[in-house]
Amino acid sequence: MSNDVTSATPSASAGTDPPGEDGTPSLPWLRRAALRVRDAAAGSWVITLLLLADLVTVLGAGAVWLALGGDPVVVGATAAALLAFATAMLPLIARRGPDGQPPLWPPFVLVVIPLAVLAVGLPSWGTWAVLESRPVDVSHDVDLDVTAPLVDGDTVTGSLHTDDREPRLTLVFDVAPHDPAAPVCVPGTELTVTSRTGAGKDQVRTGAPGTEFVFALGRGAGDVELSVLLHAEQGCEVDLSVTSAYLDD
Repeated sequence: MSNDVTSATPSASAGTDPPGEDGTPSLPWLRRAALRVRDAAAGSWVITLLLLADLVTVLGAGAVWLALGGDPVVVGATAAALLAFATAMLPLIARRGPDGQPPLWPPFVLVVIPLAVLAVGLPSWGTWAVLESRPVDVSHDVDLDVTAPLVDGDTVTGSLHTDDREPRLTLVFDVAPHDPAAPVCVPGTELTVTSRTGAGKDQVRTGAPGTEFVFALGRGAGDVELSVLLHAEQGCEVDLSVTSAYLDD
């Protein structure tokens, strides 16, 4: 009495994909996404729209990147590589596999390229916009040509050089007694600050120490010069310093 022994090849489990050409299992979610894209891209007009989306997204992102100060060589090379990669998918889309089906991955690549550009570009642009909107602290960059002590009627020249070309400068000055043992006369002190350079030349601001003096510099003003006229009580000797200074728009 003999027993028949039969062998069967295990079948793929439901919901899993067959192994790829290299023998490794394909990622189910990725393959399903590629299948959906291939089914949706059944038609030359859809492929044309995908290629147009790639073209607009890549060139638009490159133009923004260049306008924000990107290296033209890097921007051009990156845009050219992405467009060349997308264009290389077009001949593959027209081919058919042994089962007569169109290829799986070329249409998916045409969708992924603009999505990848937007996924990287939009957060980067948002981060840049937030950083650019913050005031630039230049408190330590303002130089005062001071010969202490200062008395009523003395004028101090202040200068600032910066590579941050924001159009508005805000300064706060502090006045302190030159001799701590001398009578306190700071409360009666007043400053007249005048802008001497740039589009905001000859703007005059007057206020007590601690007041914010705001000057419109115009775009591209990298060098700023100010004069500070001291009004103090007779006999007062004081020191002048910059408490804070920042640029913004």
